[in-house]
Amino acid sequence: MKEDLKKQLLGLGLTEEQVAKLAAEGVKEATDMQTLSGDDIKSLTSCGLITARKVASAFVPAAPEASVPPMAAADPLAEIPDDKNPSAAQVNSFAASMGMDPNMLSMMMFAGVASNAGMGDMDISGMIPVAQIVAGYNPKIRNMPLMVMGTLESRLGVPIIVINDDGSVNQALTIEYINGLEEGRDAAENNVYFDADGVPYEVIRVGVDAQSIYDADPCDPTRALQKNGMGVGRVNWHGVSLEVRQAAYYAVKTGEVNPTNDADMTWLRDKIVPTSRRLVFQGKAPKAIAAFNEAMRTGSLPTLRVMLTRSPRRRETMPRRRPGTPRDLAGIGRGEGEL
Repeated sequence: MKEDLKKQLLGLGLTEEQVAKLAAEGVKEATDMQTLSGDDIKSLTSCGLITARKVASAFVPAAPEASVPPMAAADPLAEIPDDKNPSAAQVNSFAASMGMDPNMLSMMMFAGVASNAGMGDMDISGMIPVAQIVAGYNPKIRNMPLMVMGTLESRLGVPIIVINDDGSVNQALTIEYINGLEEGRDAAENNVYFDADGVPYEVIRVGVDAQSIYDADPCDPTRALQKNGMGVGRVNWHGVSLEVRQAAYYAVKTGEVNPTNDADMTWLRDKIVPTSRRLVFQGKAPKAIAAFNEAMRTGSLPTLRVMLTRSPRRRETMPRRRPGTPRDLAGIGRGEGEL
């Protein structure tokens, strides 16, 4: 019998002789004692019943700890219903996929906690992988990237999505703009952001479908051009360069072109073609050309883009597709006797 087991048995109230009897029966280590009941020990050693049961209970193997089921994994990019908040599993899965601290992400996202924790004054640009979040952002899908972007926008207090002329998200400039705001740079004036070459880009709110951004009519920049390019006064702007449309905008602004004047509209219909250059307005609207040149020098040319839907993503109230297969309508509409 091992010496440590012998000392333990003596400490539980057995005598040297009683321990020797257990050893004679083949008890060598603690696992051997686990096979004996209190009655077995009493019978083998002739000790008292209480002592025997005390010895037996000292070697009862510990019950295994109940295993706690792990939190179910959640798709970090799964769509979240309009009337639901992201679950803890979704927040944790998204944070893990982005290499973020789940606690920090939860603090930032859930209302009231960030302000109480003082995060409103904290520079978190190094804690959030902006590039990865912007890469997963899609205004059509209400998922974790969209909701994190919305939280960032609320925290910064200005629209943060930079879009291209075709309405798509310009990821590079959006990342650049957000990082600049986090570093303390001023927000884009009139929500027009300029790249390194001075090219203007419009900035819109998170959740606004970029497909609702269209070319504006230079004669009335609050209205979108028709899909074929037709605008006020039946002037066709299809294929006309942006600089010509900008010059026309300034011509209307200076009053040198009046959209309600038939003669001016006739002049535009004759002069505005895809090959036109802005100097086509030199004789008709010299003030407009001067205004265009000054705006180009100061980087304040208008984007001439208009947003038809100015609110964030609208809640869906109808299913997207049929839940089942439509019934067969093959015979409907045929006259009697038709095949």
